[in-house]
Amino acid sequence: MRDLFKPLTWPGNWAKRWEETQPGCGLISCSGSKPLWHRVWRRQNGTFLQGVFYCQPQCLETALIGELTRLETLAPAPPPPNRIPLGLLMVARGRLTYQQVAAALAAQQSARSVKIGEWFERLGFATEQEVTSALGLQWGCPVAASLDPAAIKSFARIPLPVLEAFQMLPLQYVPATNTLSIAFGERVDHAALYAIEKILDCRTQACVAKRKSVAWQLERIRQQPRPREVEFDSMRDPVEMGRISASYMARLGAEDARVGRVGPFVWLCLTSRSSHMNLVFRLRNEMQSVRETVRPLMPLATGGLQNLGNANVAK
Repeated sequence: MRDLFKPLTWPGNWAKRWEETQPGCGLISCSGSKPLWHRVWRRQNGTFLQGVFYCQPQCLETALIGELTRLETLAPAPPPPNRIPLGLLMVARGRLTYQQVAAALAAQQSARSVKIGEWFERLGFATEQEVTSALGLQWGCPVAASLDPAAIKSFARIPLPVLEAFQMLPLQYVPATNTLSIAFGERVDHAALYAIEKILDCRTQACVAKRKSVAWQLERIRQQPRPREVEFDSMRDPVEMGRISASYMARLGAEDARVGRVGPFVWLCLTSRSSHMNLVFRLRNEMQSVRETVRPLMPLATGGLQNLGNANVAK
């Protein structure tokens, strides 16, 4: 008679197997209730943050505050150093003479605000294409032949403040390889590329493009509506940022969120089944653009490429 009721034990076995295969809440101090039906409901309504599942809004907000606190205390990555000064590179390739570079350096030193490559163009020593080609050699990456507005518009996952701060543009996304090509108009920032890879969960490939073309495309993007992007200025309190983020996630019905530090910004990328949204927090005391102004220059001697290499010829 006892054997007749053995098939009725399958619900308990199924529940046990389900518990073993489903990860629990990522918050160690989670006080979620234990009934199976409640855990199934929370599993369907929970959210992933940085690839970790959180079963309820309170757990998610606590985890968000902890992650934002960590990111807020991080020092922004310093601007990447040049592999070789741009002026020295162009002299070595026969594009410029030492006297031309010296004249551009003198003009740059008096202005203290314009990149050396732009002075080469202003003084008529080199074209924008020649400077861009030298930048490609300087950073070891290809030069973009053109900037396709349609491709740039179709990939609106990187917030405009981040694009403007680093003077970069998304050129092309290849789903087959999950690779995003990004063009820089000034210096290639690998720290920014690494942050983009982590937040968007993709690979990146850097290239350089004409500075004026990148600036023009960014201005065109600024004039277009970006309803899936919200920027908050002068933020410093991780608790406030966490509450704001949790509120937007609940409003969007976000199922996944990734957050990272990109220069002076904390960028939170929210994804739901049918939409996405970017929250960008510009941190207080980090209001300067990551694009450096020209630093004080060393006095330029009158002879020898050795002095030219020692001078600040960076772009």
